[in-house]
Amino acid sequence: MKFHLKLLICNAMLLPLVAMAAPGWIISTSSESVHGGEMLKLEIVQPDKSTPWPGSFRLKIISDKATETVNCYPDKDVSENSVRRVYIADLPRQNHGLLKIELADMPSNRLLINVAGPVDPSVSTMASPVEPSQRLEPMPENEAALSISEPIYFVIGLRKGLNARFQFSFKYRIFDPESAPVQWLPALGKLHFGYTQTTLWDLHSNSKPFYDTSYRPTLFWQSKLDERATNPAYIRSGYEHESNGKEGTSSRSIDIFYVQPVLRKDFTDDDSLFFAPRFYGYLDRKDNPDIARYRGYVDWIVRYGDERSWVLLSRIRAGTAGYAGAAFDLSVPLRKPLFSRTGGFLYFQLFSGYGESLLDYNIKSPPQLRIGFSIVR
Repeated sequence: MKFHLKLLICNAMLLPLVAMAAPGWIISTSSESVHGGEMLKLEIVQPDKSTPWPGSFRLKIISDKATETVNCYPDKDVSENSVRRVYIADLPRQNHGLLKIELADMPSNRLLINVAGPVDPSVSTMASPVEPSQRLEPMPENEAALSISEPIYFVIGLRKGLNARFQFSFKYRIFDPESAPVQWLPALGKLHFGYTQTTLWDLHSNSKPFYDTSYRPTLFWQSKLDERATNPAYIRSGYEHESNGKEGTSSRSIDIFYVQPVLRKDFTDDDSLFFAPRFYGYLDRKDNPDIARYRGYVDWIVRYGDERSWVLLSRIRAGTAGYAGAAFDLSVPLRKPLFSRTGGFLYFQLFSGYGESLLDYNIKSPPQLRIGFSIVR
């Protein structure tokens, strides 16, 4: 009891001092002791009224054994104009003892919480928290070393011709955050290798051949930035090779260097808008020297929706000679999401214009609507 009283007094004394010393978020809790696996309720104070509220926060939990992160989400009763809001998080059941808690991605004070062993579920009377809001995170920090990159889907068209299309994609963080290279040069911790493969499949021909496949290995650096006003929320930059793996007159390949800032806008109904133009320059295009006339130097990418509902993704390319191509992907969940962008989705895809495949970069395709299934959107 004396320990708990001292801990509570310590937190109460430190809170105003931290507020004066550090221009960051302030976190506090009314309880100095909780059980592992229980819901932790935090009051979070905004640094200033111009700083936007994110859809969720990530808490860093530091114990004498490990450091881990959990998400915390706004309580169901949220005052939009308040500088203070209540957030809730589920503590991992294995956590116990004295823990240090702070925000993982934003400057904040640090709390000391005493966590007892898990409560016996047979005698627990706590109600389960409401299902939290989930905001789209196209480039989340501290994700697994092997993770998702672009959508993974299989769709079939409603008209004859190249009526099927499928894609898979992944990225791999090359260095572990605790590795020696990252300790020497922290920027290496954000270096990734990515790979995306997209295939057009002609199901109407007798042998059902794969018409064309684009192979896109890439080496890139990505980082989450400080979101304020209209500043980019994320940025990605790197080198990419794209080829269709064919020989002779059917051979197509390009090498590019690109920069992709991502601007984000969250709305009160849990919808999020991402504007992510991808600017690039050609390092090599000898197989198709006029490709910029049809593809240009930028992909205009917009993503809008709610992680628990429908999401619309569009990509538009406009060449220097006025030729253009546009793709629109609409996904609707068929199951609860496994995590952001991943689950099971009914997938609709519409393409029209030039350059649906690298082989046909200078050929105009008629509008093609396809329907199928996606596990990553």
